[in-house]
Amino acid sequence: MNTTRNPAFAIKATYLGPIFSVDGELSKNAQNLVFARNGTGKSFLSRAFRYLDLQGQGKEVSEAAFFLVSDESPDAKGSFLFSRGTSVLGTLQLEKPGNKVTANVADTIFHVFSEDFVHDELRDREYVIDGEIESQIAVDSANIELKDTEKELRTAQEAEQTAVTALRTKFDKEKVRNLVEKAGINKNLSEYKHLNLERLLERFSDTPDQPEQSFASILSDLDSLKAIPAEPVYPETVNAIGSEDIDLKALEGSLQRVTSPSSVSEEIKKKIDSHHSFYEIGTQIIQEEHRTTCPFCEQGITDADPKALLDSYVSYFADEEEKHKKELRHYFLKLNQKEAGLNETETQFVRQKSRFDELKQYVPSKKDVEISDGETTFKDARTAMSATKAAIEKKAQALASAHSLPADDLAVQIIAINAIIEDNNTKVAELTKAVERADDERKALQRKACAVFEQESALNSWSEIEALRNLNEATQAKQKRLSELEKAAPSTNAKDRVAETFALLLKEFFADKYVFDNENFILKRGDKEMERGPHRTLSDGEKTAIAFCYFVACLHRKVASNSDYGKLFLVFDDPVTSMSYDFVFSIAQTLKNLNVSDQGEVSINPAKIDGTKNKRPDLLVLTHSSYFFNISRTNSVIKKDATFSLYKDGSAHKLVHLHSYVAPFEQQLEHVYHVANGDDPDHSTGNAIRQVLEAVGRFCRPDKSHDLSNFITFLAGDEDLKIKSVLINSLSHGTYYDETPSPEDLKLACGETITVVERFAIGQLELIKNAMD
Repeated sequence: MNTTRNPAFAIKATYLGPIFSVDGELSKNAQNLVFARNGTGKSFLSRAFRYLDLQGQGKEVSEAAFFLVSDESPDAKGSFLFSRGTSVLGTLQLEKPGNKVTANVADTIFHVFSEDFVHDELRDREYVIDGEIESQIAVDSANIELKDTEKELRTAQEAEQTAVTALRTKFDKEKVRNLVEKAGINKNLSEYKHLNLERLLERFSDTPDQPEQSFASILSDLDSLKAIPAEPVYPETVNAIGSEDIDLKALEGSLQRVTSPSSVSEEIKKKIDSHHSFYEIGTQIIQEEHRTTCPFCEQGITDADPKALLDSYVSYFADEEEKHKKELRHYFLKLNQKEAGLNETETQFVRQKSRFDELKQYVPSKKDVEISDGETTFKDARTAMSATKAAIEKKAQALASAHSLPADDLAVQIIAINAIIEDNNTKVAELTKAVERADDERKALQRKACAVFEQESALNSWSEIEALRNLNEATQAKQKRLSELEKAAPSTNAKDRVAETFALLLKEFFADKYVFDNENFILKRGDKEMERGPHRTLSDGEKTAIAFCYFVACLHRKVASNSDYGKLFLVFDDPVTSMSYDFVFSIAQTLKNLNVSDQGEVSINPAKIDGTKNKRPDLLVLTHSSYFFNISRTNSVIKKDATFSLYKDGSAHKLVHLHSYVAPFEQQLEHVYHVANGDDPDHSTGNAIRQVLEAVGRFCRPDKSHDLSNFITFLAGDEDLKIKSVLINSLSHGTYYDETPSPEDLKLACGETITVVERFAIGQLELIKNAMD
């Protein structure tokens, strides 16, 4: 968009009606708003623009001097100049004698809405729309917009293709470098062959999440698989611990069984228990071989004393006590053997775990698998084993009493160890199988690497992907726009364009109440013709609104080619009147959103305004309505730095920027002040005096101003301020009932009114004085 600021518009005129001279500058904005009270001369300015409009159409303007030049002009001459910076857009040189008019219009097409336009185009025709429009509008391209759009489409396509090529090249290079060179993937792998930019864009419409396992981690896993030794040391399986050799139930019975002590002396029992095997073997030899000598010392054993002793030994080993103890010794021996087996199994556990942990590091799928060393379970088993052995020893010392197995259940602990053995062996078998089938895991990792590479590529290139999608959207939008233009190229017929724009605006103002029949070029009420005619059917407010809509539509009648739309300058002289305030917001909104494309499409859609293809037209709005002025300013119809006031200052007129809203009281007080200080009164002076006095009374002394007469009485009595009472009841419309007040009386009343304001509201006068500085 071109941001270069244009120079300001300016108006210069001499002796146009009540304007003896004005030389003022508007803003640099394309749209300006000027407020002027009735009688200030704004209509003469709009009429001057109207003659420039007629001059541009090649119509007669010879009567301009007669209708524009002030009677007070010393040489019966007047002038008008409208410019922008140093560029003169239009001039009028006027001489009443001989009705000499010199009009010049530069590269500008003026289009002026005023009473003259309404009268000539509608009122005089009883609001029957003129359908005699034969002009054609040259669309400088088959078409300029088509060609521009085609060019824009090619540019968008090239930009998109460049971005696609760059992103595809990047993707393909990284695909080979990461997957083939680093991951060792065969290019014939189906997952690899399916990877491409189009699939990536299709899969990821939104920013993807981070993958659970990164590509770098997968590469590390692949490297681990490569490092598997040629002859790996596999962890061996561990045999389960048997429990059938120890009948714990029978042991429980043995502990519970009560056995009476042998009659053999305690001394002999102690001697045998201390060397049980020795005595047991010797006794067996003597009995089995019927020896008469000791099998160890060869001494005779037939004598009474040795024989009695040996008989005691034989008798003891034949007793139940010894048999019970022998049984207990058997269990104790089995437990010792089981304990030795546990120690061996625990050693196997340690070796198995060490080899497992070493080998699993090479297999990614198993690197987080753990096998148990069973340390706690073995500890618990030994505890149970020790307790069981202690119970046996205790029983052996007291056969005559019943005993029980300890609370630590050895069988439960053996079962727990065997469960661990089974679980560990299963994991060992799975690891062994995984090592033997490492190629399958490698391929699975490579497939996973393809998916993760694609996901990480999308993440790493997301800004380029979004940019590419934006370019694609731009291309699609250009393609759609081109298709639309090709289907609906603008008509070259000015009549068609007028009808289309008129119908559009009527829809905005009236919905379906009033519509325009494009084919028959007539205004209808709904779907019916107005039998009494539009001039008798329409209200005054509706006529103003329809005139406004028709005026905007008629801008198509002013152009000869599409390029002319940029030359239009619209002037509105009071687009709202006292009879059309019900349409004031619609008119204001239309002025705010009105835009014209470089192909001549008129729209009131603000979204289309872009300052290049669709621009708001240059326009000047002149109004005496403070209500419309304030609405336009408040709602940014015209920017605040482009709102001005035209007022008379002595013999000259001034055009100054208005920094705030226009309040009716301020206007009226300003008028009264200027008349009191030398300006001539006009038809609005009487009403201004009354309104100012009423306002001062209402706000400054409400206790004394039930009506204006009461306030006047109060002023004369308490304040010694007298106002010509003869004027009070007749000034509300600027005239007496029977005759017009003299200018002297009006000036006197204005002076008296200013005295009242000075007494009660001096600040209001200071504001007026400051504005004049």
